[in-house]
Amino acid sequence: MTNFRGDYLTRDVLSSMPFKSMGHDVMIHERVTLVGIENVSIGSHVRIDPDVILLATGPLTIGCYVHIAPAAFIAANSGFEMKNFSNIAHGARIYTINDDYSGAHLMGPTVPPEFLRISDGPVLMNEHSNLGAGAIVLPGVTLAEGSVLGALSMIGKSTDPWIIYGGVPAKPIKERRRDAIKMGEELMTPERFSQNYTR
Repeated sequence: MTNFRGDYLTRDVLSSMPFKSMGHDVMIHERVTLVGIENVSIGSHVRIDPDVILLATGPLTIGCYVHIAPAAFIAANSGFEMKNFSNIAHGARIYTINDDYSGAHLMGPTVPPEFLRISDGPVLMNEHSNLGAGAIVLPGVTLAEGSVLGALSMIGKSTDPWIIYGGVPAKPIKERRRDAIKMGEELMTPERFSQNYTR
């Protein structure tokens, strides 16, 4: 197969970059934008695809067995964490800081702080939580274990475990099965964890 601009960074290149920490079996595409690399911690069995933007002006932590699909955007100004087995689909966006849209203040990164009113809060994706394509997560949201935000949905409130949410604003749709918990535990055993699976 012939690729054009389709390569992932080599292990040598990754090890030369000043990540806070990095596990094994990690694939990061050459077209990923990384701001604040020294604030980024990455576990093992992780793949980050093309055109992802990671703005790690605050701490950004990625667990194990995690996938971030193309064109995802994460603004981790106030902190962002993805725990094990969480995933972000194509074009999803996560914000940990937001302007005031009321008109009472100015907006944007070029305006001095005294003219702004910023709302902020860390975002946490617990184990087995997932974001659908084009989903939007606002500051301060915790996605509970196993919760899913459907494609093109937006959420500004924390979720309950193992529930699928959808819509704008997102509302609970239905409960998920929990079989993934046992499978995840099996992959975390030393004999399985030490292998390479990322493709």
